[in-house]
Amino acid sequence: MRVIDGSKVCVVGGAGFLGSHLVDHLIEDRQCRVLVLDNLCVGRKEFIHPKAEFIHCDITGSEEFLRHAFQSRKIQYVFNYAAWPYIPDSFERPMQVFSVNAVGAIKVINAAQEADCEGILQVSSAELYGDWGADSLIRLQARIDEDVPVSPHSTYGAAKAAVDFYCQCAGRERDTPVIALRQFNCVGERETHPYVIPEIISQLYRGHVVQLGNNSFRDFQYAGDAVRMAVELLERGQFGEVYNMGSEEGVKIYDLAVMLGNLMGWGRERPVVIQTDPNRVRPWEIWHLQSDNSKLYRTIDYRPQMSLDEALNRTVDYFNLNNHNWGW
Repeated sequence: MRVIDGSKVCVVGGAGFLGSHLVDHLIEDRQCRVLVLDNLCVGRKEFIHPKAEFIHCDITGSEEFLRHAFQSRKIQYVFNYAAWPYIPDSFERPMQVFSVNAVGAIKVINAAQEADCEGILQVSSAELYGDWGADSLIRLQARIDEDVPVSPHSTYGAAKAAVDFYCQCAGRERDTPVIALRQFNCVGERETHPYVIPEIISQLYRGHVVQLGNNSFRDFQYAGDAVRMAVELLERGQFGEVYNMGSEEGVKIYDLAVMLGNLMGWGRERPVVIQTDPNRVRPWEIWHLQSDNSKLYRTIDYRPQMSLDEALNRTVDYFNLNNHNWGW
């Protein structure tokens, strides 16, 4: 078991949604010295904890620059949360998305190993599973474990799959101290893209009619829980392995809109009305993503603490406190 408390840690993408939650946890709860690398294309500088050191850096650039940043500060652990995370962008800008999510991630992993870092957590995605159960109602309603075949339905998913497999190969071929975390969807404060929940909240702020695309099923986990579990995974997980992480629960998107409508005050007199917008329909949908955390739970002790209702409530409160503006 590795011990991260009090260590020197780098969070790549530490100005983003999950990355900034992780930095807060590492500094406030784990007493770590934290270096944040971020190009601020997605993240925001005001999200970075004031006690963290910040370097403006693009992971698609120099691998030598990354190695020097890790080595000169004697970084022990690296968490790579840097990504181009908005899936619709991958339909129109596949090379840019692949460059960041695959090539850039591999540069981070290589640089960390060359700098003799003790552990690396590469954040992958449940998107790489694709629509694995569309042909079977029984499978469609099941949780997904790590043995389910990988079949991405977007350039985003393909890029995540590529670096995910790279982690497994590097762990076995040259003892790279890396773990791939297949993260399912998250929710919470500091959302950085209009993916589902922020978009629904923004529409409900304007009225009770919501325009949506596919009514798919998604597993949503509170960001604060996700990063705590991620830290413990890097302490206890096996290098070269992959682990799923989610709430193990979930909801259909149209039902999610109704839940948010209730939280935002749309009652029985003016209930939420959902309309299907053809322009929002995903061209190759993944209908069911729900995590099976069995492998993860055999490895770590921490369990999610926050319900979906409370996580949604916190997200709505964040939107309201920020003058009904997400900041992107």
